[in-house]
Amino acid sequence: MAPKSVEISRQTLSEGILQKLASERPGQPVELLTEEELLESRRSFIKDSNSNKNIWVFGYGSLIWNPSFNFDLRKRAHLFGFHRRFCLRTTITRGSPEKPGLVLGLDRGGSTKGILFRIPASIAARECDVIWKREMLSGAYLPSWVKVKAHNGKAIKALTFVIKRNHPSFAAPMPDKDSVKIIAEAKGIIGSNSEYLFNTEEALNAEGIKDNKLKKLSAMVKQYQNS
Repeated sequence: MAPKSVEISRQTLSEGILQKLASERPGQPVELLTEEELLESRRSFIKDSNSNKNIWVFGYGSLIWNPSFNFDLRKRAHLFGFHRRFCLRTTITRGSPEKPGLVLGLDRGGSTKGILFRIPASIAARECDVIWKREMLSGAYLPSWVKVKAHNGKAIKALTFVIKRNHPSFAAPMPDKDSVKIIAEAKGIIGSNSEYLFNTEEALNAEGIKDNKLKKLSAMVKQYQNS
């Protein structure tokens, strides 16, 4: 029987559908954060009582093309000190126990251009709960406050998610041919790994953001799939 699939949406995140399907995934169990752990983690960054402070979220991957949370403003920004890389192995969302996939994270060094989303203060806690159920499903990311430079040059404090290098699913840098094979073949409960890559590249292009490494990887994956 083929594994159940689901789209990432506000509903599937809010209702815990993604978490439920992930926990039912066949194969070796993946340790997932409980509802209580997710809430505790979010509260350590955004208090329930937050009502007078807008929250900025820096997206660098699928958040750009499918945020699934409410916001009132988005704009380009540049983060220094971290670079976008396929550094997280997944056997759930874009991969399987038989063929693990690779998804993006922020790894140390370099810089990253992405998108800032502003969440109004009055709904910040609620919307961040949605984000936590997506980004913190397996606890592989470290929620972090970072300073980013907006497109107009203004420095803004933003929330983002950095890869935990000590997490079991952390993927060290590998030859392009290895990551190409993984991304070209892997598929998980929310879709194929290559779809994730192609959508991210397309979204970055639409925003006028150049990422030559991602562009090269995308071309190599397409070539692999067509060979």
